[in-house]
Amino acid sequence: MRRRLYFVLPNIRSAQAMMNELLLERIDEDHIHFHAKNEQALGNLPKANAVEKSDVVYSALAGFVFGAVFGLLGGMLAYLVPWWFGEVTLMVIPYCMVLGALSCAAWAAAVATAAPSYRIKSYYAQIEQGNILMIVSVPLRRLSEVRQRLMRHHPEAMYSGVWPAEHRLFP
Repeated sequence: MRRRLYFVLPNIRSAQAMMNELLLERIDEDHIHFHAKNEQALGNLPKANAVEKSDVVYSALAGFVFGAVFGLLGGMLAYLVPWWFGEVTLMVIPYCMVLGALSCAAWAAAVATAAPSYRIKSYYAQIEQGNILMIVSVPLRRLSEVRQRLMRHHPEAMYSGVWPAEHRLFP
């Protein structure tokens, strides 16, 4: 299980230093992403992808559920109104559910790529001022260790939270 740490960095030099620090901490490069106003200014730093910049996953799941419900209703309508749709078997209901779920999930995910993620929406004012948002995904068992080390070695970085929220585990 991993948690995402969010840091706001003042410049590209600080971002490269944080990247090197995380690599020394043995955090894989695939789990470190940066988001800036000018993505080209990041250079060779890994840029945030559509999953981190938008709510694609949650929208796809919601579209899947709503599509399955509407597919169920459409399949029941096709089965119960034979004079309109012709004679169909009861198997039309699961087919309509699957077709509705997949099509609505794809449509919702495509629409969601245009809307910003609710998790990083609060950082847009800082990004517009030229700051860089760093999103790093850390294993739960190393969360406090990595966070404390980064905050100690990089006081210029503003730590702004973890997602999902921190939970205290009972002994």
